Amino acid sequence: MTGQEQRAALQRKIWDIANDVRGSVDGWDFKQYVLGTLFYRFISENFAAYIAADDESINYAGLPDNVVTDDIKDDAIKTKGYFIYPSQLFANVAKNANTNDSLNTDLAQVFAAIESSANGYPSELDIKGLFADFDTTSTRLGNTVTEKNSRLAKVLKRVAELDFGDFHNSQIDLFGDAYEFLISNYAANAGKSGGEFFTPQHVSKLIAQLAMHGQEKVNKIYDPACGSGSLLLQAKKHFDAHIIEEGFFGQEINHTTYNLARMNMFLHNINYDKFNIQRGDTLTQPHFQDDKPFDAIVSNPPYSVKWIGSDDPTLINDDRFAPAGVLAPKSKADFAFVLHALSYLSAKGRAAIVCFPGIFYRDGAEKKIRQYLVDNNYVETVIALASNLFYGTTIAVTILVLAKNKTDTAIQFIDATGEEFFKKATNTNLMTDEHIGRVMEIFDSKQDVDHVAASVPYETVVERGYNLSVSSYVEPRDTREIVNIGELNEEIKAKVEKIDQLRTNIDAIIVEIDANEAQSMSAAGFLDKLLNGAEVAWVPLGDDNYFELANTARRPVKASLRAAGDIPYYGANNIQDYVDGHTHNGEYVLIAEDGSASLENYSIQYVSGKFWANNHVHVVRGTDAVDTRFLFHCLTTTNFLPFLSSKGRAKLTKGNLVQITVPIPCPSDPEKSLAIQGEIVRILDSFAALAAELSAELSARKKQYTHYRDLLLSFPKPDDMAT
Repeated sequence: MTGQEQRAALQRKIWDIANDVRGSVDGWDFKQYVLGTLFYRFISENFAAYIAADDESINYAGLPDNVVTDDIKDDAIKTKGYFIYPSQLFANVAKNANTNDSLNTDLAQVFAAIESSANGYPSELDIKGLFADFDTTSTRLGNTVTEKNSRLAKVLKRVAELDFGDFHNSQIDLFGDAYEFLISNYAANAGKSGGEFFTPQHVSKLIAQLAMHGQEKVNKIYDPACGSGSLLLQAKKHFDAHIIEEGFFGQEINHTTYNLARMNMFLHNINYDKFNIQRGDTLTQPHFQDDKPFDAIVSNPPYSVKWIGSDDPTLINDDRFAPAGVLAPKSKADFAFVLHALSYLSAKGRAAIVCFPGIFYRDGAEKKIRQYLVDNNYVETVIALASNLFYGTTIAVTILVLAKNKTDTAIQFIDATGEEFFKKATNTNLMTDEHIGRVMEIFDSKQDVDHVAASVPYETVVERGYNLSVSSYVEPRDTREIVNIGELNEEIKAKVEKIDQLRTNIDAIIVEIDANEAQSMSAAGFLDKLLNGAEVAWVPLGDDNYFELANTARRPVKASLRAAGDIPYYGANNIQDYVDGHTHNGEYVLIAEDGSASLENYSIQYVSGKFWANNHVHVVRGTDAVDTRFLFHCLTTTNFLPFLSSKGRAKLTKGNLVQITVPIPCPSDPEKSLAIQGEIVRILDSFAALAAELSAELSARKKQYTHYRDLLLSFPKPDDMAT
């Protein structure tokens, strides 16, 4: 197994554990216990490794607490920022968790001791309150002490089972990745109420690269609305450690998320003296006034939140907002965050900020702020992203890139909403490294790209009322179908001729059927004549003398195989990432369902050639004794209800599939049987072909109508209306 596969396997196990240990508690409510336990294990093993200092003879967890001297403790706190006695280590607490009747109070004491160990030291504020959300007395854990201890013990034991390998070789990276994986999964599953605190890694990567682009080193990096710290950590992941000289700074208003951010720093091996995360309202209680300016600023502030704005008369004189001459609207604080970031930006730095699209075109105070930004040449680039990239919202957001050292006055606009800039995924869309690289290439070059990018002169932006919407400057591709009206008319003419012939054939068939029905006075008169007294056998699909069921084996399907013109892919909504099966050749009948509880979602399809089928599709064909096309028509009349699984959804199991019966005429005379099947297929296919041709003609007629409508209504315009 490769390192990436091992990491993926570990992450799957972590998520399974997270869901298992919470029981009936909501995952969002329970996240602090899983994340907190993972953090507790990390700092315990990190601290033990520090004490051992690569001396394999030292087993810190096995030592008594009284061997620790004040000098050892003092030195450790100055270096690591905190202290943990051997008895307080995760390994020792987890070892006896199942039999500890006072586990919840013991854990509370351990956490309090770790936090208080930093009192009076430079790390005090960085350590204080780290475990505040790990409430061992909460009713979320249970109503009794016994219930609380039982669930806490389960969390400790399951996290202890995780194999992170050797601490120095890989554990630090694995711990940090595991923690971020958990946070992202909780965000993805929390919906709008919880996902907003976390910027997905792929978007974080793009924002970090934009802010750091072209800078060999930065003094420090800052996020004024840092959430769980994901944007700051992307800067660390994708650039050498020495490029960020003075560390990582962030402010967060939410207490729980503020603690997540600090834990996240530790878990990614950023020591307490290299980060400074503060809690508070960035707009009204800003920190780091004495630490600015910052060479790199990244931010994904909350979209269009309310703030005090003009209700506080002192804010218009605030150094952050005064230069613009106006405050952001009280109902929409977006530009307040933008102006705050700009005021903290150094003369050589760059800020990349995720913004709600509306701020780029609305009038009023927001237009005046845009005018200030444009007139002072602070706007470098505006990038429109695809929709559904973020947790909790499907809107297509925009990245605003600010700089104070531009060499010209043009503003670059990039439309990254096209399919070449993202990959469609199950829950949210995704930007791969290739997509990010393409955006960065365009950002760096500042060259115009048809339908994607345009560098627009300052004067043009002014003429358009300081509108900064990407769609105002980048002409979208014309995706309308180009119709060759001559070819279309010929196509319709051919279809009409074919339809006339099909109608003639079907009319003759109907006359013959009706005549036989009248002669026998029975609705089955035509069939009686066809069979001429021969017997009919109702044969189950499990009879391998008549039917074949395709064998299957799990394997991945590449997206290219699902593309039009390649091997057709059949499955639940045609979006499965994995399928049962291999490519099949020949003629088959597919019985497909989408896994829902509705019987109406079953479909019968006839396939000729190669195809993929997933585990929601049954694949059947006839042997030499059965016309597969006849089998297809028979199965379209089948009521599958008696054969469905009774497990709460409309599922047809293979065990039930083999019980479905199909009528075989003249089973004792294969030649006659196939002739009868063929005649029935000829008749039914004629009807099906007519229906298909009529549908195709209707589609072509709609295109014909649209063309001639536009042509007939294209009246000439006066010169003053021409565009």
